[in-house]
Amino acid sequence: MAATLLFSILVVVAVIILALLLALYLVPVTVETVADCRRESTRATATVAWGIVGARVRIADGVQVLDILLVGRPVVTRDLREIAAAEPEEEKKKKEEERKPAQPVREYLDAAGDLWPHLQRILAAFVRSLCLETLRGDFTLGLKSPAATGVVYGYCTAVRYALWPAEAIDFVMTPVFDREVFEGTLTLKMRIRRPLLILIPVVRALLQKQVRQRLRQVSGRGAPGA
Repeated sequence: MAATLLFSILVVVAVIILALLLALYLVPVTVETVADCRRESTRATATVAWGIVGARVRIADGVQVLDILLVGRPVVTRDLREIAAAEPEEEKKKKEEERKPAQPVREYLDAAGDLWPHLQRILAAFVRSLCLETLRGDFTLGLKSPAATGVVYGYCTAVRYALWPAEAIDFVMTPVFDREVFEGTLTLKMRIRRPLLILIPVVRALLQKQVRQRLRQVSGRGAPGA
């Protein structure tokens, strides 16, 4: 009886794990950002969703809110300023960490060299899974120097036509030479089509002892060989 129950539990766990892996492979992660910058106000919204669950950050004048979403509707709403102010213990730990002497630059360079092959594989998997759907921008720019305004406008125009895929990008900048101004809107939509393919190299890297040691080292919580 106990063996049958244990077997049934193992089967259920295996089915759940397989279903989760299949969902991570088939269900994309969607990222959407909308920002609006005006002289009188600035607003921004960033949403990350996977299937029916997601999170949204809303920032406007006097408002900084985190929403946990279910089927696109907020089920939990928290004020980001309250969250940041509600952890005195964490602040105390941060102060203690700040008192620690900084590690030599050489240590960070060595750690970066050791971690770079793993980061390269993770970045390659991320780029392969990334699909840019929309990048739209409409900005008005004016700097103190008309010449500087012209230079920035020229660079932005060149970069816009060099970006790929061009059909997904609609970026317009209007230069203003008689006053200082920066206003406009930005809309970004993209999908990560195969989240599982990104998690695989991440997990492979974290399973290696040397990687974990290097991560502890750069975070100040340990040293190589610890």
